[in-house]
Amino acid sequence: MSDVWGLPEKAHRVLQAAAVEAYGRPGMYVTMNEVMHRANISDQEEFQTIAQYLEGKGWITEAGPDYTIFVLTEDGIERAMD
Repeated sequence: MSDVWGLPEKAHRVLQAAAVEAYGRPGMYVTMNEVMHRANISDQEEFQTIAQYLEGKGWITEAGPDYTIFVLTEDGIERAMD
């Protein structure tokens, strides 16, 4: 997945959007629709690919089906602030 053009940049944008939705607190559930809107991503499949990447990095967890809801980890919050 990491060879997909622009994936790390888009993943960081999604992570930042999710951190805002979680009010900067790890362990808070966020929803796909709100994060997609905030990150300006309209393609659900693209979002799911990004979410899989983030989960593989350990930056999100407790993902629901198709990443409709998930939780940011403490590492994910810290990475979003980079």
